[in-house]
Amino acid sequence: MSARWSDTDVDMTDHRRAPGWRRIAAWGIDWLTISLYAGALVPVGLWLNQGSVQLSPVVWNAVSFVVLIAPVTVWLTAWEANRGSATPGKRFLGLRVRTLDGGRLTWRRALMRNALKIALPWELGHTAAFLLADPGIGRSLGLIGVACGLAACAL
Repeated sequence: MSARWSDTDVDMTDHRRAPGWRRIAAWGIDWLTISLYAGALVPVGLWLNQGSVQLSPVVWNAVSFVVLIAPVTVWLTAWEANRGSATPGKRFLGLRVRTLDGGRLTWRRALMRNALKIALPWELGHTAAFLLADPGIGRSLGLIGVACGLAACAL
């Protein structure tokens, strides 16, 4: 396997691949932080939805991507591409992201990593939810929603 596309979380003390439980725990810490941000957006969405703002599900999906998914992806990318090479959860547990040859991730590589592991599945899940929640869509779009949901789960 080429080191070019293989990034991994390593223990800061011995530079070996970190055990799965530490990686999951770091992920949990990061997602607690992300959940606080997402939770802060809920009142804004409720206010817009109950107000005079009438948006189609497709537009709501686009808005959620711009105000939630993209900023979270960029936030995680910035942490992994900076000098510490670790998100807050990884730092807390003494982990960092390295290439297989031990180097730091570039901004582009960190963005690709987070786009594939965060943004793509999250957006597919949102697309599925928005398509399936809209009673006005046709059967073919509903099936696309189901396919997006399944793809998000698989990723």
